[in-house]
Parts: sequence; C-alpha cells; structure tokens
Amino acid sequence: MRGVDMERSSGNERVARTLDLMEQHYLVGRDKEIQFFVDRLHEGSDQGGIMNVYGTGGIGKSYLLHEFRRLAMKRNVQFLLLDCRVFPGNPVDFCHHVLRALRYPMQSILQSSDEGQLIEACLQALADRTLHGKMVLALDSFESFGEMEYWLREQFLAQLHPGIIVILAGRFKLQGAWLSSPGWRQLIHQMPLSDLNYDDAHLYLERFGIVKTDNIKQIWSRTKGHPLTLSLLVSTTLAGALPKETFADSEVFMQVVSTWLQEVPDPDMRELVEASAVLRSFNQDLLSRVLEKPVTSEQFMKLTSYSFVQRVERGWLLHDLLRDAIGADLRLRRPEYYHRIWKRCVLFYCDKMKQSAKQRTAAWENGEILFYIGNQFLQFLLYQQSISFSTEPLHPSNWAEAERYIERRRETARDAVLHYINRETGLQDEYLLTAKESLEVLNLIRMKELYELDPTCVKLIRNADGTIYGLMEIIPINEKTMNYLETGPISAAYFNHLTPSERSELMVPGHTKAGYFVKILDVYDFSDISMMQASLFTFISHILTAGFVVAAPTENPISFAICTSLGLEVVEGVTHSDYNGETVNRYYFMDTRGSKLHGYLSKMIAFFDLPEEDNVQSRREETQEHEAVKVSAAPEVLLSFREQEVARLLVAGYSNKEIASELCLSEATVKKHISNIFKKASVKNRVQLMNKLPASSLRA
Repeated sequence: MRGVDMERSSGNERVARTLDLMEQHYLVGRDKEIQFFVDRLHEGSDQGGIMNVYGTGGIGKSYLLHEFRRLAMKRNVQFLLLDCRVFPGNPVDFCHHVLRALRYPMQSILQSSDEGQLIEACLQALADRTLHGKMVLALDSFESFGEMEYWLREQFLAQLHPGIIVILAGRFKLQGAWLSSPGWRQLIHQMPLSDLNYDDAHLYLERFGIVKTDNIKQIWSRTKGHPLTLSLLVSTTLAGALPKETFADSEVFMQVVSTWLQEVPDPDMRELVEASAVLRSFNQDLLSRVLEKPVTSEQFMKLTSYSFVQRVERGWLLHDLLRDAIGADLRLRRPEYYHRIWKRCVLFYCDKMKQSAKQRTAAWENGEILFYIGNQFLQFLLYQQSISFSTEPLHPSNWAEAERYIERRRETARDAVLHYINRETGLQDEYLLTAKESLEVLNLIRMKELYELDPTCVKLIRNADGTIYGLMEIIPINEKTMNYLETGPISAAYFNHLTPSERSELMVPGHTKAGYFVKILDVYDFSDISMMQASLFTFISHILTAGFVVAAPTENPISFAICTSLGLEVVEGVTHSDYNGETVNRYYFMDTRGSKLHGYLSKMIAFFDLPEEDNVQSRREETQEHEAVKVSAAPEVLLSFREQEVARLLVAGYSNKEIASELCLSEATVKKHISNIFKKASVKNRVQLMNKLPASSLRA
C-alpha cells in the first residue's frame, strides 16, 4: 500500500507541474505586476509590506497569485496561499487554518482553549519561517473576510514579523482604516488589475493556435480583453466554430455575469445596476431622473463601490461586458421598461444640450446625447467608454512625431475590416477600407500649408501611452481661410458652389469661425474600434460646437454610415474627385446655427416618439411643484409645467411644428398638450386662449 501511495503522490506532483507549466505559458499582460513582486522578493529580509491585488470578478487575480507562488518557490521562498472563502469567520479557526497549512504539530494546540496563546503560536510559527529568508502570506478572495478584517489588521498583521510579505487579493481596493492610518498606508502597495489590451489578448489567442486576424478581432470585440470571458470563449472556439449569436445571449457570457452579480444580492441595488446598464455613463442625478425616484447618496456610494463599476472622466460606468449582458436581458425580458429608461436619457441630454445652446457654451452633454439618439452603428462605435486618448494641435515640438506617423502609416497601409455587431439583434456586418483608399486619404494631408494657414487646423490624436495614432485636418471657415478653401484640393468644389449670400454668411473675421470644413480624418488602423472612437469623439466635439460643418470623406460605406449616423445630410448638386481623380465623392453638411439646433434634435429623436415620456416628465415636475401651477391671470386654470411651456409659445404665435422643435417634442405630443390646455382653460381655439391667458401670465 505504501508503494501505491508513493506512486499516487508522484502522479499528482506530475499533474501539478504540468498544470503549472500550462498556466505559465498562457499568462500574459501582467509583466509589470510580476516584476514588482520579484523585486520585492529580492529586498532585505525585514522588508515585507502589504500588496493589495484587486480587480473585478474574472480579471485573473487567482491566476496571478499562482504565478507569484511559482516565482517564490523558484527562489526558495515559502509561499502560503489561503482562500478566505473557506474560513468559518473567527480568529481561532483562522489560526488553525494557517497552522495546518504550515504543517505545525496540532496536538498541543488543539488541547489549548486560550485564544491569545493560539494567536501567539500562529504568529511565532510564521516568524520562524523567516529565519532562513523571506516568506509570503497570501489571502485570496479577501472580500469574503468580512467582519474579521478589523481583527486581522489590528490584532494579527500589526504583530506579524516585518519580513513577511502579505498579499491581500480581492475584488475591492483596501479602504477605510487601511488608508486613513499613515502607518498602514505606507506599508501598502496598490496593484489594480485591468482587462488585457489588444496586443496581450492577441498574444494569448496565438498561444492557443488562433492566428487568423479576423477571428482575433472578433473575439477581442466580444470579450473586451476580460480574461475569464476570453478564456471561456477560447474553449468554445476550439471546440468548434466561433459562435455567430450575439455574445450577450450566450451561456459563456451569462456564466461571467453570474460571477459579477454575486456582489449584488439586494433587489433594490439590482434595479440600480440594471438602470446603469442602459446608460453609457451615469451619475446620481441621471439615475434619479431615469428611475423617477431619488437615488440616495448611500445607495449611490454602494453602487459605485462594486468591482464592476469604474470611474470615468464625467461619471461612472459598468464594465462593458456586464452592460452588454444586462442590456440584452432587459431588452428581452422587459422591453418597455428598457426603452422608457432610454427615452428619459434622451430627454435629460436634450434639455442639457438646449441649455448649452442658449448659453452659447460647449457642454460635454452635446456629444453624450449622440450615443442615445444615434443609430445602432453609432452606438456601436461609441459604446466603449473607458478608452483614454488626448488631442493636441500640430506644433514645432511635435512636428517630427507627426511626420513619423505619416511615414509609418504609409509603410504599413493594408486593407482594414471593421467588424460591426448590432447590439440589439446580434447580427454582424463588415466594413472594408482598402489600403488604396487609405493611402488616397494619406496622400492629401498637407501639414505645412495648413499650419501656415492656421496653426489650429491640424490635430494629433494620442493614445494612453502617448503614441500618435490619428491625425485630423479641420479648417475653420472665415475670411482668412476662404481663399484656401475655394482653391485647395477636396474643398474647392463645395465652396465655389456657394451662392453669394451663402458665402457672405461664412465670411466672418479671421479670429472667429462660421463653422468647420472637415478635410481629413485619419487613424493608424481603421479596424481598431478604440482608434475610430477617439477620432469620432474629436469629430463630434467640432460638429456640435461649430453650428455649421461640411465634411468631405472618401466615398466608402464607413464614411457614409458615420456621417448619416451623426445626422449629417448629403449636399445636393455638388461632388468632387480629388482623392484619385476618378471616384466621385459627396459632401456632407450639418447646420445647427441658432434655432436650427432644435430641428436637428427633433429629426434625430423622431424615432423615439416621446409623448408618453412627456407625460412622465410632466408628472415628475408637477409632483415637485405640488402637482400644478396657477396661471396668474386665470387662477382657475391649472397647467402643468410642460403645458405652461406649450401655452407660452402658443399665445406667442408659434405653430405646432415650431413648438415641437423648440421644446424637443413630437408634433403628436404638442397636439395632445394643446388639447389638454384648451380643455382646462374651457376654450376652443388659440384666439380664445390668448384672451384668457395673456403671454405675460405665463412663465418664460
């Protein structure tokens, strides 16, 4: 029997070694964390400290801890890895667990009932292991430690030998007393884990034998680099063909979602998570608005503390994959509720955009609204919120970099396929930009002459690493640039087509602008969604602040899809062939100057048909102001705030269409409000209403 046991033990060790080698082979994207750990192992024997490894579910914390264990063992450093989920939840059992893992003689300990002696024995046993070098104590799933966290910090770790490296790995960053105390704070090194970037995911897939670029990009688009999701989808892919159905509906992804939602057992908090999944990004005000009830500060703080919620520049958002899954589930399970939240978002940002137009300010909400009112293609391009990029004008200090970008683009130009997945239907489509088309755009970049015309014309786009991966030529329209626009390539045909009065409107002084001519939008890789999104955001920021924009992209389905998604219209009767002398290219324009902004918004949101939402909005406003407001000149007439707005414009002589445009409503909704106003005021037409409710009695 002893020989059998030894053989079984030897077999288990071989399996463990094989698994270790496989895990090591497929571990990618954690070089920085690994190097930090190795450096910590090489420090002095009394330099321990605490490493806080944290990240959302499925991000690879346990996987990284296993690599730390292998690295420690190679250097003859003992590594004690404990799973906090198996602790019963009291100091005695924790110490027993540690001592058993250390193979401490338990007989003498088990007979003792003194908790203090047990803790002292546990601390001493750990200290003894440092006599011959370093030791690592790693606690995985630390969020499960619960109420014992205070004891661990104040009673156990406070007395732990200083040479022991402690790793606390969990979903959440250490907070509270861990950071408020200067003593603890200086001992802690934060190690947040994020999703894999494209290059790391590419390497991971290649190691599994998945080498076709189209397959890699498709998997990347579906998984966003989330390690667990990537691993599960790889196993599905290796078992057969890449699934064609929408990823959010697949069993693979629901397995990942269930991992995340273990953090949210409370039904009220689940409601907040569901609402947040409909939104591109959120804050407390927006959530309260779309849910039609106050979201308390306590609820909001709890929501933003979940591991799958991240802070972005202007709010918070859920992990992209969780948004996909919950959004798909809501559309299927509660379609009316889903679209009601979506409509409320439209109204929220529509109001913000109108306010910024009145104040002549460039509010960030102007760009945000396009995620909600744009079509599915635009929503797909804008979906990923967590990208980091910056733009800067061309300048002598970055000129050489810009030239290197153009040279690199020319050397590496290739056909680019943009994979588009409709998030509602799950159907996929492809947009192709050939290398020839790409170079035709590149060959018309004129940095020097545009810089001399106006230094702000050329914009460079950098990624989070500071590398230039996009370039734009956007020319302000004014009397200083008009001659160039009338004679230069791409722009000449349009500006020579203008009537004298149209041209005169654009001839503003050189230090101002009447609008923009968008000449070139170029990115290093047109199939890279993050690059496309960065250039698109820069484009949007210009078209929604300028009032008047003309664009002249290549005659390609991608260009047409983007321009029409943004609400630009084709200019009739004028084209150009300047890209290659053969292909006829159209111009696109948008005019939101003055009151035309309301027409643009009305056109973009016509799809949503908002009458029901306006009633919801009216009820909300009525509740806030005690249900109704009396009109001063007619105390017996009670109108809601929305009805007052309609009545004010009605008695001022606005048509139904003009009221709809001004208030961002559909004409059907305006007619419904007018009918209610006539009924409440006991009148039959506008003239009678004007006699009963003079304009001065209605709030502006």
